[in-house]
Amino acid sequence: MSNHDQAQKQAQAAAPFDGGGLAAPKIEQVGHAATHETEQAAQAADTVLVNQRSADKVLLVETLADFSSDERLVTADELLAAFTERAAITPPVTVAQVREELQTLPDPRFEGPDSETVATDMARIKAMEKAQPGSAPDPEVPGLRKTRRLLSRRQLLTSLLHPAEALAAPENAAEQTVEPAPAVEPAQVAAAPRVVDGEYAAALLAELLTENDEVAVFTAWDNKEYYHYKPQMSSLYARILSTANNKMVQVASVVRESSRDYPRPVALEIFEYPPFLFEADALQQCLRDMAENPEYADIKFTESSVGTVYLYSTRYLDEDYAAFLAENEDVGAIASP
Repeated sequence: MSNHDQAQKQAQAAAPFDGGGLAAPKIEQVGHAATHETEQAAQAADTVLVNQRSADKVLLVETLADFSSDERLVTADELLAAFTERAAITPPVTVAQVREELQTLPDPRFEGPDSETVATDMARIKAMEKAQPGSAPDPEVPGLRKTRRLLSRRQLLTSLLHPAEALAAPENAAEQTVEPAPAVEPAQVAAAPRVVDGEYAAALLAELLTENDEVAVFTAWDNKEYYHYKPQMSSLYARILSTANNKMVQVASVVRESSRDYPRPVALEIFEYPPFLFEADALQQCLRDMAENPEYADIKFTESSVGTVYLYSTRYLDEDYAAFLAENEDVGAIASP
């Protein structure tokens, strides 16, 4: 082989690694571009907003839950006023924020000393409430109210991550929300509060009543409608609170519901404890007033063999059956190991 041919082959072999070899710089540029695109995609994901209407529903439920946690019934006007005030200063929520909270929020089903029984208890209570509204125990059972609040918060946050309904990219957020929700800094939101229309808020509440079984409304004895959040306040407890301004109605409603739903008579002494807190004299006066009022002619009492007085309603229990239930409740519970 001639010296010319050897030089040509050496030049061809060396091309990728020196002057003629642009491949390495190109690979490096592609690598930089891919990294940059990945970083941009991650940044874009951090700014993806949850659907504003869905976020507002969660905020409305949380507002109602706060009232129920404080053992306060609330009318629609009071609830919506509190919600609109809260929504005005609440910035848009990103998917990243929701996921971060879900990661840090404790799950009482798997964490804590009662985690093994929480899921079973929650399923039992929900089944009782569905089968017979008002029959489930009040969430003031030790630890239960906090547990139910945590569980409901996790469920609400998870609902915001539903890909088909809850996610809205910033570029089309205006199409999927009642109001555009651009990615803005908290300081900007504080400087320009969001205006929430009253009709929009009322529509959210109407939708929640059909979509969320935990949001409840009932008509009280005075024909007022009250709202409560079941994980924080049972239906029975809500009705008790609604009669706080009429003691005769309060006693009669508790006795009638217990006779109808369980069925069982009610020990008179329970009215001396929360949430009733009757003084002994006031309770006796209330019973005397009821005895003179024909509206409460169905409220009777029976006494167990150990002297405990029970109230029952003749609308749902006859005298003999009420006496049997009272005896079993009082004496039978003591006799049974």
